[in-house]
Amino acid sequence: MVTPAGGREEPGIAGWRVRHFAEIDSTNEEARRRAAAGDEGDLALYADTQTAGRGRRGRAWVSPPGNLMFSLLLRPKAGPARAAELSFATAIALHEALATLTGEGFRFQLKWPNDVLLDGAKVAGILLESATGSDGALEFLVIGAGINLAHFPDNTPYPATSVAASLGHHVERRAALAEVLTRLGHWVTVWEREGFAPIREAWVSRAAGLGERITVRLSDETIEGTFAGLRPDGALDLRLDNGASRAITAGDVFLPGVVGASV
Repeated sequence: MVTPAGGREEPGIAGWRVRHFAEIDSTNEEARRRAAAGDEGDLALYADTQTAGRGRRGRAWVSPPGNLMFSLLLRPKAGPARAAELSFATAIALHEALATLTGEGFRFQLKWPNDVLLDGAKVAGILLESATGSDGALEFLVIGAGINLAHFPDNTPYPATSVAASLGHHVERRAALAEVLTRLGHWVTVWEREGFAPIREAWVSRAAGLGERITVRLSDETIEGTFAGLRPDGALDLRLDNGASRAITAGDVFLPGVVGASV
């Protein structure tokens, strides 16, 4: 396990402090270590290589050189449930950044709960981790994200791609990080001032599969219905065949014409 003492400090971006690591076990783990050591937050960590990157539910996240893997440490003044809304803000920031960097925003969409798609294949993912005190108050939030800029994994249970493979664009990692941090800073401010509603609206406007029939695999069942949108708490609103509506708070979503699920 690689746990470097400090990495290299780089010039800040849009109010974020930035540190770079050549190799690390996981930028999320490093962010958690720094939170435990008392770091005040607004910190961005990125690495050339991660040896133990992970996605949702502990799934491995392949982290080859050339892709952008980063984690953000925040200390938002909100409860754990509200802080989870920042996953959607991060997805919007990733979408906007990739659209700007490539000039082909119409080819990117967002997939519930935490993926960015390029031509229907996964190009980026997000993982949130947090810790609460004995009183239930949020101590810190870590937002981890990976963008397949140059490479994408083979033999995955879901379609995957990279910016280079699908668009032929070379995007420099620092430029991508700067674009994401700038845009996320904006959406965090919106969230702090106006709540989740404008983020929810912006996310839905970029959503893949909206109004279409989807399949959701839960821990104990698989159900089908129409993707009707996001509920005010960020749950997926699934309209069932009998007309009832069901809130999906966790699960793997399968979109029409796409083999595979979120990771």
